[in-house]
Amino acid sequence: MEIIQLIIASIILGILYKKMLNWGTSEKIARKQAFILIIFGVIATFLTLFFALGIGYSISKMGYTLADIQNLTIRAFASAFLLAGLTEEVSKLLMILLAIKLFHPQNVYEYSLIGAGIGMGFTLHEELLYGGSIVGFSRFLTLTFHMVLGIVMGKYIGMGIYNKNKVMPYMHKYVIALIAPITIHTIYDAFTVHNPAVTVEGLNDEVIVVWVVAALVCITGATVSQFIFFKKLKKQAELYASYNIL
Repeated sequence: MEIIQLIIASIILGILYKKMLNWGTSEKIARKQAFILIIFGVIATFLTLFFALGIGYSISKMGYTLADIQNLTIRAFASAFLLAGLTEEVSKLLMILLAIKLFHPQNVYEYSLIGAGIGMGFTLHEELLYGGSIVGFSRFLTLTFHMVLGIVMGKYIGMGIYNKNKVMPYMHKYVIALIAPITIHTIYDAFTVHNPAVTVEGLNDEVIVVWVVAALVCITGATVSQFIFFKKLKKQAELYASYNIL
């Protein structure tokens, strides 16, 4: 089942990435970079594990665990931040910076494509790891989540460099490139993967209902937002492609 889920995800994301290349008239990237970017995305998943283990070890050495946090909301967000939002997005950022160094993208849209390719690789490896169950197949609802965050990260890095070349304020673009994906990822995982209704035993029915409803709202919002995001990206692709970085 894991292999089937991986194949389906590969087809869907591959078609989407191909369309993105056409939007920005960047067909050359498909041949030279796409496969390497996917590999970089897979590498990012291993970096995430390394960072998560390091954080877990550091916390335990101080005599604490995340389970020590009594407030359920704080625990959910702290877990989501340390184990997903921070670790996964920093890992992808490092791979994006490496890809930028190797491929020297020529415009802001190509920066976005680098983020998308690495996000795709990250997703495909996760599908292989977590696929094969009902929960795994539910991930198809937000299949492009990592691609979206990678695009945001790549685009704002590109905008920062573009503005710097134009002698315009640019440092805040780099801040957005990191903070926006971390924040979005943390919020999403706090209400889904690290939702107390799933991770904490012995909760009363009222609390469980509240957290389940919050999860459904979060998943629905994320699912719909994907379509809005890519529809908007399609309209703006040529504009970003015109932002040349020399």
